[in-house]
Amino acid sequence: MSDHYNSEPLLELEVPEAVPEAEQAVELIRAWVADGALAVSLNGEAFGPELEEWGRVLAQIGHHLALAASLRGELGEAKSIEALRKGFDAAFPRSELVSYGKVRRRVTH
Repeated sequence: MSDHYNSEPLLELEVPEAVPEAEQAVELIRAWVADGALAVSLNGEAFGPELEEWGRVLAQIGHHLALAASLRGELGEAKSIEALRKGFDAAFPRSELVSYGKVRRRVTH
């Protein structure tokens, strides 16, 4: 177990601005890098068996990442999307998933 809790508080991202005022909102994914590995919590029930919807979500996240890189002046949006595609294609589906999770219920904070 990490001693991170003892050294400094975990920093979480803020809830997006549109969520508190939305009539309907649901969290889909939460991701951390823990000891160099990706740790993910998913709302796997969100779209039922429609995995194509998850593909759309991943594409929209990619566009947000590309726009953020562009706004920071790192790369233009088109070059950022190209870099994201290159990384995605290199890792999926060939990368091995190290899975140590389990199905959990959603919680209220």
